[in-house]
Amino acid sequence: MANRSAFCVILLGVFIGKVYCQQQLSLQQALDLTKENYPSIKSKAAAKIASEQEVTLSRSAYVPNLIVQGQITDATANQVRGTFFPNEGMAIPVSGGIRTNGSNTSQMTWSSFATSFVNWKVFSFGKVKSNIDLAKSEVKKSQSDFDNEVFQQKIKVCDAYILSIELEGIVKAQKANLDRMLALKNVTVAYAKSGIKSGVDSSLVNAEYSKAYLNFLETKRMSDEQKINLSELMGMPGATRYKLDTNVYITKTPQAMPSVTQIASNPLLTYYQSLIDYNRNKIKALKRAELPSISIIGATFGRGSGIANALNSNGDYVYNNSFSSSVGFRAVDYMVGLSTIWNITGSYRNQIEGKKQFYFTKEIEELYNEQKLKLEGELEKSNLRYSSSMEAAVQAPVQLRSATDAYYQSKARYDSGLNTIIELTQTYAILNRSEVDLTVAYGNTWRSLLFIAAASGDLNYFLNNIK
Repeated sequence: MANRSAFCVILLGVFIGKVYCQQQLSLQQALDLTKENYPSIKSKAAAKIASEQEVTLSRSAYVPNLIVQGQITDATANQVRGTFFPNEGMAIPVSGGIRTNGSNTSQMTWSSFATSFVNWKVFSFGKVKSNIDLAKSEVKKSQSDFDNEVFQQKIKVCDAYILSIELEGIVKAQKANLDRMLALKNVTVAYAKSGIKSGVDSSLVNAEYSKAYLNFLETKRMSDEQKINLSELMGMPGATRYKLDTNVYITKTPQAMPSVTQIASNPLLTYYQSLIDYNRNKIKALKRAELPSISIIGATFGRGSGIANALNSNGDYVYNNSFSSSVGFRAVDYMVGLSTIWNITGSYRNQIEGKKQFYFTKEIEELYNEQKLKLEGELEKSNLRYSSSMEAAVQAPVQLRSATDAYYQSKARYDSGLNTIIELTQTYAILNRSEVDLTVAYGNTWRSLLFIAAASGDLNYFLNNIK
């Protein structure tokens, strides 16, 4: 009883696995999965989000800088008069009074210091706005880069999908040819054993059967590899378990459509144009960076110290070692004013950088022109391929019907002893080639239409024909 239950479980698992393996994957589903899963597309999406943050960062330049500091120290008060460089913050600043008698002391006392500082660039001669415009153009660049990546990957997936279906059709044709050769082999061997046909016929049929079997194995290998390639392009290595939709691509050709001549909307050209716009905005930002900035500055600070203003009998300041009496503020000051900063020599470096960006922009403009020439040529060739493939798709069924008639006629003549095995196998080969040619002819019509969509930049030319 236990063995029977285990056997039922195994059968159920096989059935479920078979149903799962036969889950159909339409082309639109494949394209959706590609956009969601392919690594380069997800990478471009992340770059787009990062560029959007740059716009927010550039706008933050309008917000004033507010710095607040507070400190409590326990230190001596031995200083000399005069000024000094801060030495990148490593020098000890003057924070106490100057001793009157000139002698040093090791006595320490508490002191406090707090400050707030505001620096608001109220007028930058357009520098902030130019940086915001530059950040916005970077967002457009990232968006067009993302759109182009999605478009190019979808084209690859569509082509791989069609090729997979085409190879599946060829595998079926080779399997049909193998079945015919097997039936002929069985009949011919029986004829040879009974003496109706010579042994040479049996040997020739065995050779033709082996050839048909080898063709079937090779085509099956190519079909399986193409499905793996499709899975990789989708970013889903396990997608080979899905069954492809063959109803459209093998049974009919695309609808007749006029010649397409426009390539302006191609995502690749849009991406190059966004690069040009980005570099032009960068040149503007560099020119604005040469100008000064005018800021409103304000500060307030308070100080407390255990060193009194009064002097003792020795002429030194009176020290108070109490923490609570020392850290309270004894003096509070504030200041407000205008400040301007203009890096005069920095403008020279910006001019050099601007000249470099100018020629870099010229480089991208010529790359844009090169891609435009290539796409125009590719679109023209794709239109020619489409017309030629549609004509071939009309002739392929005629060829198949004629080859099928020749096959049945030759088989009947061979069974009647009116022709040789060589003549019969030739009709088998012609029929097999006609079946393969029909599959390839229909597949080529869809592929040539896809190439038109790829060159024009509008995948709807292809997808609308499928519906």
